[in-house]
Amino acid sequence: MFGDEVLEVYLEETTERLDSIESGLLRLEQLKSCEPNLVNSIFRDAHSVKAGANLLKLQNIEELAHKLENVFEMIRQCKLEAEEMVITACLESVDKLRELIENVDQSENISIRLHTAMLEMALKRAMETEA
Repeated sequence: MFGDEVLEVYLEETTERLDSIESGLLRLEQLKSCEPNLVNSIFRDAHSVKAGANLLKLQNIEELAHKLENVFEMIRQCKLEAEEMVITACLESVDKLRELIENVDQSENISIRLHTAMLEMALKRAMETEA
């Protein structure tokens, strides 16, 4: 299938993307408003993390990145405000993704339930606001 070299490139790029997502989230929190270019950039980084994980069959990383991407999509569509709870859930999830990346060999055995639940709560909030 894929060699160690492909995995190494993915891990390196993902670390950079997670740094970018984190700094973007902190910037978004400071702005207190939805800045489309910033949100699009954050969304693209989360999408790339998810897509690479899918390609490499890293299911936990893919699942958590997918939930994160969904939250960013809702922010992008102005259906979810980038309020403190949402930003915190996203930042916590970025930290968990870092842990999964740093321990990629054991990543399927590391629980992501708390983090997916936090992101799902944020999404549920968006749905309630929309209704």
